[in-house]
Amino acid sequence: MSETIPDIETVRALMMEARLFHRLRDFDPRWVGSIPLNIHGPDADIDIACTAAGGLPAFKAHLEAELADFGADVTENIHAGEASVIARMTLDGIPVEIFGRTRPVEAHESYVHWLAEDRILRLAEDRLRRDIRTLKRGGLKTEPAFAKALGLGGDPYVEMLKLASPGDKALGRIIQSAGYELKAAD
Repeated sequence: MSETIPDIETVRALMMEARLFHRLRDFDPRWVGSIPLNIHGPDADIDIACTAAGGLPAFKAHLEAELADFGADVTENIHAGEASVIARMTLDGIPVEIFGRTRPVEAHESYVHWLAEDRILRLAEDRLRRDIRTLKRGGLKTEPAFAKALGLGGDPYVEMLKLASPGDKALGRIIQSAGYELKAAD
């Protein structure tokens, strides 16, 4: 386990060098997870969500062919009761997970969570980002860390889905009620 936290630009350069988005271009790839949000720790992985619109067998075959040189392990998976395919590999020691379902990426829970988290972090003072990192270092996954920092009750994964819909004013009230200031408008 490395203690070095890779910076976003280093990770982006690794993905560009590996031509990941070019290799996945037919599957609407989206970089999600904690690294592009800059809330990651040393054990963070590169998460890419894809749409396997042509079907999971074709997506799996494509991943196996395109990622063979990286030693990717491509498997079928059931996630939240839904069939999917996931490829696992590493780039310069950083784990990578490429995940695909037949429905559009915009409907993947991980992408919807990511959008909500990104909006919240853009609205809130930087102290929230630091608190999320601290909670994650303490062992929480991203969604539970957000839920705890924002004082959300219930299932953190469901609560984060709910936060994808409200406008910025409603999110701002949630942020402020958790004791965080909003960033000044540009």
